[in-house]
Amino acid sequence: MKNILVPTDFSKASHNATEYAAALAQDFQVKLILVNVIVPPSVIEDTSASAYMMTKAELLERDKELLKKEIEKISKKFDVKVDAFIREGSPTEITRELAKAKHADLIVMGMKGKGKSNSIFGSTTISVMQKSNLPVFVIPEKNSFKPIRKITFASEFDIEKQDYSILEELAEKYNSSIQIVNVQKNEEAMSVENAIGKMEANLSFVKLDHQFNTVENKSVEKGIHEFLEKNPSDILAMVAHRHSFFKRVFGIIHTKEMSYQTTVPLLVLPISDAVNE
Repeated sequence: MKNILVPTDFSKASHNATEYAAALAQDFQVKLILVNVIVPPSVIEDTSASAYMMTKAELLERDKELLKKEIEKISKKFDVKVDAFIREGSPTEITRELAKAKHADLIVMGMKGKGKSNSIFGSTTISVMQKSNLPVFVIPEKNSFKPIRKITFASEFDIEKQDYSILEELAEKYNSSIQIVNVQKNEEAMSVENAIGKMEANLSFVKLDHQFNTVENKSVEKGIHEFLEKNPSDILAMVAHRHSFFKRVFGIIHTKEMSYQTTVPLLVLPISDAVNE
């Protein structure tokens, strides 16, 4: 891992995510990159161009000052190198573009609590999580960093090749144990494809402390929550699939719902056919 990118809107949730990312950056001795995206305000017909530009200028000055204060807070608390940028445009697209330009290996974002996610930052987290070709770490508003000793990886045992390198890096750094959990909706035997996927996952984690677990539940989310209640973990990892089968069984819909519900950091691994645009 070389660079960690953190979009910030200066909310409590994003500041918490920044601190979590800074702790990771400190432990891995990598650079922390902050980005604040100014979303152009809606221009109504009777608003003059000068008034609009003044609004933009005011937003820019305000966010520059807030970003400066954020860097100062992080620098006092953590021994990390920090780069910071302010951009105007779509938060999702700017995040993806800057992550590519700055060679980020991980995107860390905050998630506001239930009932607080109607802001643009909450929706941006979901959007980046679904579209990014990089791992996205979603940090709940009330969760603070602690060494990642236990990881739960919820998997459908996709036979497509997945990049588990970020999980491997975290597990090696913190000497973590990995609980791989598969939620089945009935008592049917595992398909040949899923059995192959399980064997491939086992090969990926062969050098790490890992264990396989099967949970029966009609709801993927409930199955995962029940497992976490019985097996508390420091983070939950999932894969953001997008094709129809995994959307129905374990994909975007489930990952989106989990991001609003989980009380532990959620590491979303990119789909294997993600395109680096």
